[in-house]
Amino acid sequence: MTNVELINYLHSAYPELTIDTSYIKGYSEDEIPKLERLYDIKIKGQLYDFLIYMGRCSGGLFGDSPLNFYQEQDTVRGEVIFQSCQRQEFAEIQRHDLMAQKPFFISIESYTQFYFLLTKSDNPDLVYCFDENEEIVKVTGLTFNEYLRHVIDYDTRNATCKIPFDRSGDLLIL
Repeated sequence: MTNVELINYLHSAYPELTIDTSYIKGYSEDEIPKLERLYDIKIKGQLYDFLIYMGRCSGGLFGDSPLNFYQEQDTVRGEVIFQSCQRQEFAEIQRHDLMAQKPFFISIESYTQFYFLLTKSDNPDLVYCFDENEEIVKVTGLTFNEYLRHVIDYDTRNATCKIPFDRSGDLLIL
């Protein structure tokens, strides 16, 4: 999917939303291996396209909630610790099988619903949900792009304040 196709697909969930594509910014191809090393994941498929096209700034499509990508912070230390702690939860519920598939947590909803991709699986685009209250992992049935579209349709549409065009985050700031 091209940059324009992805933007149009996501924007179609909420077409009356004003966005500014001049702010949309992603990671360079040289930065993708750095992200893979830092987070111990494999970046391919829809996650790759998203990170390359709009991983740093979405031009107003997304705020800082529920997605982890656009949270403004001084360093990535907090995000690295968050990813590590969430993976540890899998060990605690005896889901060691998920660890080898390199989970990458993309979103938190309702404080206890953690959405993630299994980046080294046969289907790295499929979104899963770890329910912290019930201590179970569920397949959402959504691909990463479908989940992003859902976030726009629900969270962006129902946001109490307008999302700034320049809302950004960086998963590499050390």
